[in-house]
Amino acid sequence: MLKKSFSLLLVTALIVVLAACGKGSEAAQDGNKKVTLKIIHWQQENINNYIKEFNKRFEEKYPDVQVEYTTVPADSTYDQLMQTRMNAGSSGDADIIPLKFSFVGAPQEWSKGAADPMWKQWIDGGLIADLSDQAFLKNYNPTDVKNAMTYKDKVYGVNMGKVALTGLFYNKEIFKKYNLAVPTTWDELVHVMKVLKDNGVEPIGFGGKDVWPINLAVQGLQASIHDDQLEYIKGLWTGKTKLTDPVQLEVLEKTQILMNNAIGGFMGIDYGTLPSLFATGRVAMIADGTWDATTIQTANPAMKFGYFPIPGSNDPAKNKNLAGKYDMTWMVVEKSPNKEYAIKWLEMLSEKQNYTDFVNAAGFLPTQPDVKITSEFVNEIQPSLENFKLSWDQLFINRKNVGQYIKDASVHAEFLAPAGPLKTPLELAQKSQADWDAAAPK
Repeated sequence: MLKKSFSLLLVTALIVVLAACGKGSEAAQDGNKKVTLKIIHWQQENINNYIKEFNKRFEEKYPDVQVEYTTVPADSTYDQLMQTRMNAGSSGDADIIPLKFSFVGAPQEWSKGAADPMWKQWIDGGLIADLSDQAFLKNYNPTDVKNAMTYKDKVYGVNMGKVALTGLFYNKEIFKKYNLAVPTTWDELVHVMKVLKDNGVEPIGFGGKDVWPINLAVQGLQASIHDDQLEYIKGLWTGKTKLTDPVQLEVLEKTQILMNNAIGGFMGIDYGTLPSLFATGRVAMIADGTWDATTIQTANPAMKFGYFPIPGSNDPAKNKNLAGKYDMTWMVVEKSPNKEYAIKWLEMLSEKQNYTDFVNAAGFLPTQPDVKITSEFVNEIQPSLENFKLSWDQLFINRKNVGQYIKDASVHAEFLAPAGPLKTPLELAQKSQADWDAAAPK
């Protein structure tokens, strides 16, 4: 009996020792476990390719970190992913999240009762990290930090650059073949489209399947037809202006003309296909943002192309300048378990050479000073950027719970023929105004 007890005691002791060794081994494995830094982004090939290469260099510098870089289409899919990951908070589903723009759209004194943009709700809710004390912010232009990265006098994001979105890419060789000059007035643009159609060339392409790309052309017309977009937007809140006013009807009428000159079936063309459609010569022009210049160059390195502001007016002076936005603002999730590494990632990306490489890969206008731009394309359009202004979607502030005809950035040409069921611009304008009125604060 004593032998049995002793043997049992010995086995038990051995089990305890082995268990302790096992735990020690597991602890060692945990000690060697890499930190997973999670970053989400929308699909944009030129930028995605740069970030992937940058992530490799970051991992080399910080060998205990593995970067998980998730990309999804740049439509509502990304918006949903961004909201889901942000709402996950401290669960570690995301450490770094970029906005497609900067901190714009917050309610103003003249827009009482306006809907809060998601970024404002996140900051007010303590979900976004305050970066105000980070030394690398000194690498950026103070004006751009103030305009694009600051909310309530604190810096909550790192903006990577400015882009123009109110122009048309054009194929220089096609224009040369038919003796076409870059149009500087609306009538000249109509002439260009007519000559192209008469010669069997598709004048213009839209990424209609994703819907929002059509609005780029609309915003080009708004930027050149409106004398002062912000005053018009303020007027909608005070009742001084209406979405049925002649100036806005003119925007819709000219949008319909552009769509009537578009390649057939453009509502079935997805945005990701648009650059290749242009690069292969299937259309002479496309409505797109300057950010896609590098994508076009990659698709056809031999192609000669340019970019000009959409001339909505017959006054060339009103058509000279491009409008756009501050693009891509990185935010760090406040409750991220990897917050320290997320900030190190932004710090490394903000280093002069890394930032310069990023800007040239992205085709952005820099928010850092003294950045050498290598893009011939960007240097060529520089005269149209000297008086760069914010586009309509950056200025517009919407009401809460608005209907489908006025939601988001307010102008929805997808409802207008040939894209949609409404035959006339007046019909769309009236429905838009009705939705706006219905959402007025009671």
